[in-house]
Parts: sequence; structure tokens; C-alpha cells
Amino acid sequence: MIEDALQLLLSMQERGPFAQIVAKGGSQGTDLQMMREANRLLILNYVREYGPISRAAIARATGLSATTVSTIIDALLQEGFVQEGTMQKAVASSGRRIVPVHFNAVCGYILGIALGRNHLTMLLCDLSASIVSRSMLPFDTGRGAAVCLPLLAAALRAFVSEQGISWNRVVGAGIGMPGPIDPHLQGPITPPRMPGWHNVNVRDLLKQELGVPVYLDNNANLGALGESRYGAGRSANNMIYLQLGAGIGGGLIIDGKMYRGSTGGAGEIGHMTIEPQGPLCSCGKRGCLEALAGAVAIVDEVRQLHSVARTDQGHAATTGAEKASEITDIVQVVHAAQAGDPSCKAALEIAGMSIGIALANLMNVLNPSLILIDGSSMRAGSLLLEPIRQSIAAYSLPDFRENTRVLPGALGDDATSLGGVAVVLDAIFGTDSATSHPLLNMRIG
Repeated sequence: MIEDALQLLLSMQERGPFAQIVAKGGSQGTDLQMMREANRLLILNYVREYGPISRAAIARATGLSATTVSTIIDALLQEGFVQEGTMQKAVASSGRRIVPVHFNAVCGYILGIALGRNHLTMLLCDLSASIVSRSMLPFDTGRGAAVCLPLLAAALRAFVSEQGISWNRVVGAGIGMPGPIDPHLQGPITPPRMPGWHNVNVRDLLKQELGVPVYLDNNANLGALGESRYGAGRSANNMIYLQLGAGIGGGLIIDGKMYRGSTGGAGEIGHMTIEPQGPLCSCGKRGCLEALAGAVAIVDEVRQLHSVARTDQGHAATTGAEKASEITDIVQVVHAAQAGDPSCKAALEIAGMSIGIALANLMNVLNPSLILIDGSSMRAGSLLLEPIRQSIAAYSLPDFRENTRVLPGALGDDATSLGGVAVVLDAIFGTDSATSHPLLNMRIG
């Protein structure tokens, strides 16, 4: 039965989300078959969302006949998509016992992947997006796609094998990586600090390596989707998501949906100009937010502040300043700032003010209800978040400021990977709630 379910999950991705099924034309017989398939997928999604649930309750909720529901549930049981629960007490009116059904979330598994410039995060999730296992490891993308993609595929296969799960139980992989993603080529467009990846069709090459459907998107877009589905953004229809790391990326949720722009590149918040005469950015422009407040920029700021401190003190630097001279990454900055180092605290404050200006500008344009901030720099907590909030308060419109929450993300390092899982689930089952899906108005039986 599991094998049947796995084959169907793969074929469902080839056909597209189940909202597309009824969009295909055809003869009356074909239309009838499509409507039957629509009913089947409607019931499957309803069980996914509300199970354990009885056949009678499904019929009442969907408006389908009891016979149609029973026939479809029997088929889903045979295929392995649903399972029967414990028999419940008899219903007084009929005298029959109720046997509820629930979705079999472990009939297949999904990989969610966040590929950073120097690290890799992998999640193995079941079909309810519950995390089965997690792994984070160093991964140098500077070696180029030709070297890295086979290594990535090998790491993913080993990760699944370590969980005692057969690879043929994996039904898809969603991967996020830095930089704008070409929606047609399905690869990054000149990703910063990632030589050898420009215009590489990452999706298709990785699909060849893995033998399962692969979905590729910008890491911040997937982070926004992950927080919107499973994290702190679940109640927000209009949200700005900011991911702070070596680079700075953003994702925009507008009216409950990911906003991608006309060419798929929306959300490059890190390349908003904050200081026209500011430092040179990796993109070639000056004064970008990333050049002022990315993790690399924060480390550089610490060194500059340390140099000033040494000069002011006639080269008799304090212990804190001496430690600052040894700092090479954002984690060290955060630890030193939390220990009271003045240069590190000041560098975080300066970065926070620039980030706040960018977010205030976006608030004034988009009027979101929520801003979520995530990424490695947010390990600094309030040392970075409070300057951001102060800067937003100084530069945003009062009405917008009062109605917008500014919070850290809830998912941390898992946000992008869980967004990748969500993309695969959408490809299989569609994105609409079972109670509001348009197929409710297009049923037979």
C-alpha cells in the first residue's frame, strides 16, 4: 500500500496542485474523470486538515454523498494515504459504530534544504511537515556548482539513510539558496559570494542526482513561507520577513501569498540604498543595506571601532578592545557584545539603525501587520532588535508603526528548510484550505 501511495504522490506533482485538475478541458468522459479526481483530492485534503474524522462528518462538510465519500475513503485506505483509527461508541440514532479515518503522514517524506554560502541545513519531514530529523554541517559553496551539487546529493542520501528510511520513501525536496532565482532557468542569478553558480540550473541538475522532484527558491522567500505556515507569521496576511546573515534577504507576504514581482526577484531588501556614498557592496553599488548591516559589515565595523579605540587611548587598548581585534565572524561579535564589549555593542547598534531605516521605508509603502527578523545576526537578540525598533519608530509613519509588530522569527535556522517542505506539499496537495477550496463548488456524487 505504501508503494501505491508513493507513486501517486510523485504523479500528483507531475499533474500539478489539485486546483489545476479542473482547469483542463476535455470530453464529457474526461470531465467526469477529472471531477472524480477532484472529489478524491478534496476528501484527502479534508482528512489531512481535520482528521481523525468520520465518513459521515466528511460527507456533511463537503456536501458529497455518503456513498461517494465511502468509496473514495476505501480507495485511499487501499492506497495507503489514510488509516482507520480506533472504533468509537455507537451513534444512538443508527446503532452503528463510528470508525474515524486520519491521514497517514508517514506514507512519504520530504527534504527541506537551506544551502548557505558556507553551511548546509537539512530537514527530513513527514507529510504533515513534522520534523523527523535535522542536520547542520559546514558546506563550502565557493567550490562551484559542478563540485557542490554531487556532494549535496550524497549528503542528502546519507542523511535519509541514517534515519533508517529507504530513499524511495522520499517524494520531493525543496531547497533555498541566496540571491535572486531565475524562474525560467531555475538557478541563481549572479549569487553574491558564490562563484561558479551563475545561471546554473540547480533544480534540474539536483533532480537528476536525486531522482525526485526538486523545487528551488530564494532562501529568504522560503524563510518567509516557513514562518507564514509554521512559525510566528501564521496569523499575518501581510508580513515582511528579513533574514540577516553574511547577506541580507527578504520575503514579502501580501494578502496571504508570497509576492515575487514580475521576474521573481522581489524581496532583495539587502540591496536597498541606505547611504548613497556608503561602503561598496558585493553587488557593485554603494551604500546598500547589506554593505552596512550584513554580518560581514558588522565585523568590519567592530574592527574600525577597535582601531579608533586604540588610537584614542594611545595604543593602550582595553581588554575588550584587544578581544575585538581578534573577532572574525558574527558569532564572536554577538558573544563579545553579550559580555559587554563596547565596540561589538556599538557595531550592532549601528547596524540596527540602518536595518530600521530600510524596514521603516518598507512599512510606509506596504503597511504590514508584522515584521519578522531572522538569521545568524539575530543571535544578538535585543542588542540588535532594540536599535532596529528605535530606528523604525523614528522613520515610519505613526499609524503604521502603532499597528505593526516587530518580532524575531520563531523557527530560527529551520525557517528556510520548512519553507522548502511547504513548497513540496503545495505541489502535491495544493495551497487552499479544505474548507475554502474552489473544488467544493465543483463536485459530483
